[in-house]
Amino acid sequence: MNRADGADALYWEGLAAGRLMLPRCDQCHRWMWPAGRRCGACGTIGVQWIERPMKARVYSWTRTWHRFGLTEGLDLPFTTIVAEVEDCAVRLLGRLDDPDRIDPVIGEPLIGRPAETIVGDDRIPTILWSRAA
Repeated sequence: MNRADGADALYWEGLAAGRLMLPRCDQCHRWMWPAGRRCGACGTIGVQWIERPMKARVYSWTRTWHRFGLTEGLDLPFTTIVAEVEDCAVRLLGRLDDPDRIDPVIGEPLIGRPAETIVGDDRIPTILWSRAA
């Protein structure tokens, strides 16, 4: 899979380098996610990519108990998190580091770290979320 040429290329490059990079409009300063080349709020063409800390809160989650296509590299069950990044309201998918399989709580604080998810033969940079202590 080629992630190097899309509007979100800097997001993937940042994750691969261990950094969370998110796009923000040059003009109105709104966060733009999913990434695009034009601001959906003000129409400006121009994006700044800003590094953000990997701190978030649980927005939503699900636990997967059954295998489906291209998840052979994940141990079952696994918990997928929709995390709302602090101070920018961008929501990102990631996996929860959840060895005890304790149900996440909506609004619970999270700390992320860069990781990889293997999907088929592809290694995809991802965020592995852990509960903030």
